[in-house]
Amino acid sequence: MVEQKAKEIELGLISEELARVEEVLYQEARSEAHLIFEVSDHILKSGGKRFRPALLLLSSRMCNYQAQDVVHYAAAIEYAHTATLLHDDVVDEARLRRGRPSANALWGNQGSVLVGDYLLFKAFNMIMQMGNYRILGLLNGIALQMAEGEAFQLARRGKIEVSESEYFSTIIDKTASLISADCQIGAILGEASRKDEEALADFGLNVGIAFQLVDDALDYRNLKPVWGKQPGKDFLEAKATLPLIRSFRQAKESERERLRELFTRPELGQEHCREALELVEKLGGVDYTMDKARQYIETAKKNLVSFPDSPYKLSLDAMANFVVERNY
Repeated sequence: MVEQKAKEIELGLISEELARVEEVLYQEARSEAHLIFEVSDHILKSGGKRFRPALLLLSSRMCNYQAQDVVHYAAAIEYAHTATLLHDDVVDEARLRRGRPSANALWGNQGSVLVGDYLLFKAFNMIMQMGNYRILGLLNGIALQMAEGEAFQLARRGKIEVSESEYFSTIIDKTASLISADCQIGAILGEASRKDEEALADFGLNVGIAFQLVDDALDYRNLKPVWGKQPGKDFLEAKATLPLIRSFRQAKESERERLRELFTRPELGQEHCREALELVEKLGGVDYTMDKARQYIETAKKNLVSFPDSPYKLSLDAMANFVVERNY
């Protein structure tokens, strides 16, 4: 029901634009270097929701931007996001991406990194060709922020005693900053007032934070594989996300020591992984994370109040709700 609702939101208002985004994504990824075409085609067909392009399209339409070049901006943003997926899978040594073999599992780390670089540079090149240097500068800053977020997360890998402020700083850098930029770009294209631009950027930032919070909560709650993602993937990769951070803080000393033992265990079997996930659930870490996500969504939606009522505004509101209603 939730998935159908999200599809109706996209298909009802921006279906044609999203279809053109898909065309641009595949056309622009063509290269004489066959590796680039193979890897980019593989990951672009791996089942992504195109959440970021949809936000950009809806934001720009809400700000009365009607030009058709908006699909190229949306495609560029998706390229930047896809580049981070390729790089993240290399860093995480992931073997699956949305139920299919990851690019690095098929083409090796070198191929994934090279094509990830290509797609990121392609994103910059596309925006530069359209001549909006303010948006180019915005994307450049976001790319730096995402790289720093990944570096901070990598430095903390294996550390269970991570503060909530460190965690939130990382997810803002890695995830929420780009989603915020999606919405801000829509306002820039529509030449919205500075106040409205800041409101849309803040809407996207809070939606992006909630998006990652839900991802991290579902990693502990979905005990059966969903979309090919192994349950407890973050725990297995020794990443301390909010469900674990909160549970560790709330736990008794004996429970803390057990979590620490499992978290630092060199090889974690399925039985031990399930034990860790169930302990985090029992200690309230998952519910706490979901409650935080709902709070961020309510904050996000307040930023839409100043905009005139329109189908695009309603769709942005519904997409925000979808973030905390989804189960994958």
